[in-house]
Amino acid sequence: MFKRISFLCFSVVILSANICLAQDVIDEFPKGSINWSKGIVTAIGSGVPPSGAGNMAQARLLAERAAISDARRNLLEIVGEVRVDAVSTVGTLMAKRDIVVTKVNGIVKGSIVTERRYLDDGSIEVTVEMPITGAFLNVMFSEVRSVPSVTMPLPVPKPKKKDLPKIEVKVPTIPPAPPEPPVPAVPSEPVKEAKVTPEPEKLDLTKVNYSGLIIDAREIDVKPALMPKVLDEKGSVIYSSANMQKEDAVKTGVVGYAKEVDAAKKHPRVTETPIVIAALKGSGGNRSDVVISDRDSGIITTTEPALGYLKKGRVMIVYR
Repeated sequence: MFKRISFLCFSVVILSANICLAQDVIDEFPKGSINWSKGIVTAIGSGVPPSGAGNMAQARLLAERAAISDARRNLLEIVGEVRVDAVSTVGTLMAKRDIVVTKVNGIVKGSIVTERRYLDDGSIEVTVEMPITGAFLNVMFSEVRSVPSVTMPLPVPKPKKKDLPKIEVKVPTIPPAPPEPPVPAVPSEPVKEAKVTPEPEKLDLTKVNYSGLIIDAREIDVKPALMPKVLDEKGSVIYSSANMQKEDAVKTGVVGYAKEVDAAKKHPRVTETPIVIAALKGSGGNRSDVVISDRDSGIITTTEPALGYLKKGRVMIVYR
């Protein structure tokens, strides 16, 4: 009876884990995956015990080391496929600058082992993972220039004062004009009071309680990235990584990802009352920038200065 209960509990745990993964936005690869919803990259590797091992314990230890090395090599390959923005991947940035290679290699070497599987033939299979936020995202920020958006308060440069030469202007003296003859008084009709039309009441933006932004992109061809931008139909940037403080963006990511709007609404990133809008299309070579309608961009640019949800990075994109 106890075994049946244990098996039932184990089955429930596995089923719950599968449901959670089904709701995540994931790019799958033969040796691992990129989970955009959780912000982690995962890879697997395997190792076999060497024939010259002195004993079983030493053979298992050497096999595990080989498996971890293999998993991290696979992890580095998958990390290279991570889209940074609409035009770059981690791999393209690594190809341009050796310093990026050095930094990314160091972060991959620090990946943690999350699972070990000992197989019947004596070989070992391990799973390693690393976050794509934190130190890794900080490296990408240093390589990609943030694009300001129209929802950001941009500093206005102060005009420089120029020393102009003083010019003396002599004004000629004009004699006073002769007085005009008096005009006889004409009785006038009483003036009717004009009707004053009251001005329309201005919208109190403090009552528009948007706590975040959810963009439904399930119907368009668009792909997740570390630093996507939200554009209007004219190509103006409505939201980008520049909206957030760099420290906050590195910690939480620029946007969050979900596969269902209901799941996004429950996400703590956008809290309780987000506004939900539909995406029109994807943009950029990687199809990771999202284009929204001018009408929706007008709502955002009007409410954001008062509510500040973009400054806090309370943005989620829903993918199919």
